[in-house]
Amino acid sequence: MEKSLHKMGRARGEGQQPWRLLGALVAVALASSGCGGGGGGGDTSPPPAPPPATKATVQNGKVIDGYVSGATVWLDINGNHVKDADEPSTVSKAAGAYQLELNEAQRACLPYATLYVDVPVGAVDEDSGPVKEAYQMAVPPQFQPISVDQVLHISPLTTAIWDQVRTRITATDPKLNSCEQLRQNQSLRESMINEIKTVMGDLVQRHNLSEARIFDDFIKSKDTQSYKVAQDIVKGLKAGYAYKQKLHAQYPDATFIRAEVYQGRGSHSAYDVAGVWYRNVAVWRPSSFLNEWVALNQDLSKVERVLNLRREDEQAWGAAKIKTSRTGYNFEGNVNTFACSANETIEQVKDGTTYSLAVHYADTKREDDPQACLQDSRPLSSTIGQRHYNADYRVGQVSYHNNLRFDPQHPEHMALKDWVHLKAKSSQLDFNTVIARIASSGIRFDEDVKISPFSSWFKRSTDDTGLRITVEKWDTGPWTRTSTLADGTSRKECSSDKGKTWGSCAS
Repeated sequence: MEKSLHKMGRARGEGQQPWRLLGALVAVALASSGCGGGGGGGDTSPPPAPPPATKATVQNGKVIDGYVSGATVWLDINGNHVKDADEPSTVSKAAGAYQLELNEAQRACLPYATLYVDVPVGAVDEDSGPVKEAYQMAVPPQFQPISVDQVLHISPLTTAIWDQVRTRITATDPKLNSCEQLRQNQSLRESMINEIKTVMGDLVQRHNLSEARIFDDFIKSKDTQSYKVAQDIVKGLKAGYAYKQKLHAQYPDATFIRAEVYQGRGSHSAYDVAGVWYRNVAVWRPSSFLNEWVALNQDLSKVERVLNLRREDEQAWGAAKIKTSRTGYNFEGNVNTFACSANETIEQVKDGTTYSLAVHYADTKREDDPQACLQDSRPLSSTIGQRHYNADYRVGQVSYHNNLRFDPQHPEHMALKDWVHLKAKSSQLDFNTVIARIASSGIRFDEDVKISPFSSWFKRSTDDTGLRITVEKWDTGPWTRTSTLADGTSRKECSSDKGKTWGSCAS
């Protein structure tokens, strides 16, 4: 595991819109060169001239919180998240300026490698003085050619992108790849580009900042809103860094750990209250996943309220796999006890589609301690709640997620009566029969649902052919279409006639 907090980000060239051409950029591959050998035997020709000295170039940018001097900027060429002796590095100077010297091979890797900055105790923030708590910031791979006159600023805003991208990619592949692997692996590049676009959209929405402002030198431009957001993010970065070290000691076998501390802005739901500090932690272990979401006091020293604890265990289940999830939660605020829930999900990939059946167990006993909800000794309820069908697949640059739900009184729910308490039943039950039911249910994005009655259905397409367009369809209410614009902001439209016409959404 990495030894320090890797938060997310990337920077841009001044005056550029970095994601405008992402659809085309996935095919970019920088050329690599090799050296030839001399002749042998009776060859009397002169030996080849020695190769010319490697030409060095300088990558410029700024380390911005306030401007930070005394911070180490380095390029993670091998993708191990640790500064190695052969990786180029430099120290930021006055006004946060850095000049990172790169030879030709390192320059060729710049579009495919993460640029980190380690801010140690004793570095100087020109706004707040000497740094008292170490932290780290980052800029993710650019996936496009970077000219020698292009600047790459590293700030809490760019860092907020990279951490989430690493989290999402690591969830499916714990080894985030090296420069060379990214150059050779188009599929991985496309996945990372798509994740960066997704996270960028989330950051734009959460903080109401355009993409250009996120990558700008917000001190030079006197952008007070971006500056305030950055200060809040740094406060969270430092607290997340410290908590993450505790988690590494607690879970030495973890393949990846994320500890995000952030201030709510009231932008998403009642669970994102403006001014409240939250800590959201995720721990990936070889066969399990842990999640903790809590509210903190204002100096981030104490948990004020546990909102949600979740544990998921995964194991083989015949040709498929089974995920058992247990959760303890309380979002009510005026209630001290915790509700418990448990799910079993069978999942299998067939013909390029991931099919899954989720069984939800109704648990009516509340607990004073949410940890009690997560114990293996807690039996799964004999009362079954909803059963869900899911189908996820991808066509070109378009990904699809589809969900169809049934309540206990529905015939389709009752037809699956044997699919309960599944962990020990892999030899008794044939998941191929369920896959056939899911595939014929009309669950795919462009199909009409063919099973009735049902509790609800939801379908989503995410088109990354150009600027991202997301369409979400429900069985009731208007459908929505969210289109990413050139400046990174988005436009949301609604349709009340199943996508025939689109217009503004009701407030």
